Amino acid sequence: MEQKKAQLGNLQGIIIVLVIVGILLAAGFFIFDEFQNQLDNTANAVTSENNSATVGIAYLNATGYTVADAGEPCFNTFAVTSATNRSNNTAIGSTLFEVNANTGLVNSTSSNWNNVSISYTYKDGGTACKGISDTTIAMLTIPNLLGLIVLIAVIGVILAVVFNVIPGSRSQGA
Repeated sequence: MEQKKAQLGNLQGIIIVLVIVGILLAAGFFIFDEFQNQLDNTANAVTSENNSATVGIAYLNATGYTVADAGEPCFNTFAVTSATNRSNNTAIGSTLFEVNANTGLVNSTSSNWNNVSISYTYKDGGTACKGISDTTIAMLTIPNLLGLIVLIAVIGVILAVVFNVIPGSRSQGA
């Protein structure tokens, strides 16, 4: 009686495709991250952010105030150029408040000012940076589905092997 080796069907091809997809995903993430880092260079300045319909009244206290433009795509390199107490039009020294350069948060632990005008500079990447950020976030859902894709491929290979082996064994008199 002749012994037949187990047939793997398309398993080798599926494994190669999965490895290639993984390499392409990793390369895509790397390229998008590099593009996004290059787009973080548009300089912007805001003078006297204070009482307006969209912003409200700026304040400095222990809880902190986040500037209106902190939501811009790829917001970074935030720096306060001046802060003025609008109640008496006096400057607030830079040693009296702290700044988070990445989030646009300004807070004070020593004093409270409820009506402040803040001037600041920051950099952002604009709409191009937002597009790359949205694409990267969308690509992050692919690895979540990769397990399901592998499972379906393995089940397909098992079914192909079973349906190819059973008819062959029946024709031999089994």
